[in-house]
Amino acid sequence: MGAERLPPDVVGYTVEEAREALAEARWMAVEVVETRPPRRTLLPPERVVRQRLAAGDRVLLIACGERAEDPRV
Repeated sequence: MGAERLPPDVVGYTVEEAREALAEARWMAVEVVETRPPRRTLLPPERVVRQRLAAGDRVLLIACGERAEDPRV
């Protein structure tokens, strides 16, 4: 049984930092999906809140902004 190659853990990184860390580790196929609360606009920077391996040696990153444009919204 061979060892599975795993990407570095980039949860908590900004999306840009995560892409750079994954590229350095030779994970070039990266897909980013944004998530947010309903009816709320979030501001940058977006941070990775979850990651997982996807088909074809791709890394899927779930990202979310850090704060709302208006806290009352």
